Amino acid sequence: MSSQLILSNVVSRPMRSLATALAVGVEVALILLLVGLSTGMIRENSKRMSGVGADIVLQPPNSSLVLAASTGAMSVKIADLVSGIEGVKAVAPVYLQLNTSGGLGLVWGIDQESFNGITQGFVYREGRGFQGPDDVIVDDIYADARELRLGEEITLMNRSFRIAGIVEHGKGSRLFIPLGTMQRLVGTPGQATMMMIKCHDKSDIPGVKAELEGRLKSYPIFDMSSFAAHLEEANRDFGPIKFFTRTVVFIATLIGFFIIFLSMYTAITERTHEIGILKSLGAPQGYISLLFLKEALVLGGLGFVLGLGLTFGGRFFFQLLMPTLQHQLPPEWLLYTGILALFSASLGALYPALRAARQDPIEALAYE
Repeated sequence: MSSQLILSNVVSRPMRSLATALAVGVEVALILLLVGLSTGMIRENSKRMSGVGADIVLQPPNSSLVLAASTGAMSVKIADLVSGIEGVKAVAPVYLQLNTSGGLGLVWGIDQESFNGITQGFVYREGRGFQGPDDVIVDDIYADARELRLGEEITLMNRSFRIAGIVEHGKGSRLFIPLGTMQRLVGTPGQATMMMIKCHDKSDIPGVKAELEGRLKSYPIFDMSSFAAHLEEANRDFGPIKFFTRTVVFIATLIGFFIIFLSMYTAITERTHEIGILKSLGAPQGYISLLFLKEALVLGGLGFVLGLGLTFGGRFFFQLLMPTLQHQLPPEWLLYTGILALFSASLGALYPALRAARQDPIEALAYE
């Protein structure tokens, strides 16, 4: 009986029901799109770092795992010390710098010869390596997203660079410039923010790492699998990202709460006469309260389904508009947003449901 009443109430006012469900759907989509984009960027950055092919990563003292926020640097001469350790095959100094010209991202300054020793070389779609200090190598995703061609000029860090090569993505950054050029741009000659180390064999990694820890006691040293995991965790817990995510989740939850509250409050006003009939027939307060709570949960569930549709539609739109943005939706967040949608719906309907249950049946029957 109650299920039929709930269904008829939802269907009899289709526009109000659709608007309410859509508002909850926007709440769900807003959260899932934000979380998916931030998770996608963090995991994709970690994956590209692993794709370099290094076995060990050496960082300067007091450096941050949040690479864009790290300002620590060390002498490139440390590469000579590292290369002399038994088991080390190649060492590549790298300088990472945040670029805000034409978009936000990291640019890697590399010595191409030593970097090739780590990565086994880039796979070129077009062009070849650096021919001069003002050359840049871009990956295929970056080039396709901006419709760039070989030989064109782009602006990075307020300086023009010529595209000398377009390579397959997956090896560290999307943008590479000569290490010397990077050092001059940031005013740190002879410095690097990271050392990539390649061992002759995987079995050499523990010994090389232990030797480095003995010689460079204040330097953070990681094997690549640990570094990628720590990098992902550090970026996920990075203060601004964490604060922004929590703020959006809180605001989205408030939106869902108030929309459901207004919808159910309006519904009770519209159905005052019906409530009077139910109470005159002996319906207890709990039954009436539960009736409105169930209707709110139905609308919340419909909103969640709509939200999923908006999320996947939004993800498709973002990938068309900005191919460099990666969207990965953690499965646990599907469950979390579903619970959140139902929670905000039930919370928003709580007061209206209690108000409906407490109405005087005589006054309700007399209501027009």
